Parts: sequence; C-alpha cells; structure tokens
Amino acid sequence: MSLKIHYFPVPGRAEVARLCLSIGNIPYEDVIYTGATFGEAKPKFPFGQVPVLEFPDGKMLAQSGAIDRYTAKLAGLYPEDPIQAAFADQAVFLLNDFTDLFSSSYSLPLEEKIKARQDMLAGKGGEKLKLLEKLVASIGDKYLAGAKLSYADLALFVSFSTMICGQLDGIPKDLFKNYPALKAFRSRIATEPGVKAFYDKNSEGFRAAFKPDA
Repeated sequence: MSLKIHYFPVPGRAEVARLCLSIGNIPYEDVIYTGATFGEAKPKFPFGQVPVLEFPDGKMLAQSGAIDRYTAKLAGLYPEDPIQAAFADQAVFLLNDFTDLFSSSYSLPLEEKIKARQDMLAGKGGEKLKLLEKLVASIGDKYLAGAKLSYADLALFVSFSTMICGQLDGIPKDLFKNYPALKAFRSRIATEPGVKAFYDKNSEGFRAAFKPDA
C-alpha cells in the first residue's frame, strides 16, 4: 500500500508534496475531488479540508506545511543540518507572508477579486515580492538551503509557477518581468531533473506554466 494525497485536480497546496514524493521515488496515489465529491468526503478529514496525506494504515495528516516537511524528509529534501533547515524554513515562511495576502480575496466576486489582488500587488504584495527577489538574488545560481535542492526551492518554484499559470484571476502572466531574479530562479528549478521529469509527464492545464521559460 502507498501513501495517498487527497486534493483537487490542480497543483495548489498539494504540489510540493507531489514533487517531493516523485523526486524521492516514493510511491503515492493522487485521490482527486471535485466540488461535488468533496462535500461527501469532507467529514472524514481531520480539519474538514485538503490537502491531506493518508498513510497506509489509514491515519491522516493535514496542513500543507506539515505534509510538505514530512514528504521532504522522506525524500531527502529537508536539510539535515539544523542551520540549513532553518534557512529553508525561513524562505518558506517569507513566501507564506506573500501568499497569505491572497486569503481574503478568494471569496470575493470576480471584479472585486481582481481589483483586490491588483491593489495587493501594488502595495504589500509588491513589498513581499521585493524581499523574495532580494533573497533569491543573494543565492545566485545556488539553492536556498545549502549545496543541494530542498523543499524550499520547490515551494518557491510551485508558488511562482502558480502565479503565472492563469489560475489566479487578476494576476498577470508577466508578473515577474520586474523581478528578474525570481523569474530566473523559477526557470532554473524547472530544469532540475526530478522537477522536469514530473512535468514532462504532467503538463496538462495549469501545469503547462510549470515548465522552464513558461
């Protein structure tokens, strides 16, 4: 029996775990829900939400941050050195500061949603992107935590790719034209062998933007 990832048919909050397991050659099953089927399954999840990682014995782990770290450790993508682990987490927590700014916009009507996100990018969101740009620029052509790929690199890659894939109304596909370090970083991680192999097999829909130079 293998691990199961319960989520919707989009990259979203399950994508880092999918990448970790795929890169680590750890078997897993995607259990996909639609809006119609999720309602029936919702009560069985620990907090009534997904993603959820189900273990072979039926136990379930919720919260994408916990799932990402667990799968990263399984795959050897979480730094063993405490300092490098802290730098990996630092990058992910800064990224969360940016993505959390979107939370209040999801339930808005379309026109209000677009305006709210555009205003966010012109204000606090833009400030966070500048900090992310500075962080990524500081590592050059290296990784965010030490000498090898970590879950932090994958987290930033997934988030940046999501920004330009067309899934988020109000976010321009050329968002990173003014953030050259973020654009270059996203493309570079997309060429990592394990990442590239995953998207060579999974390039449908929004994932078309998860390729290099998308």
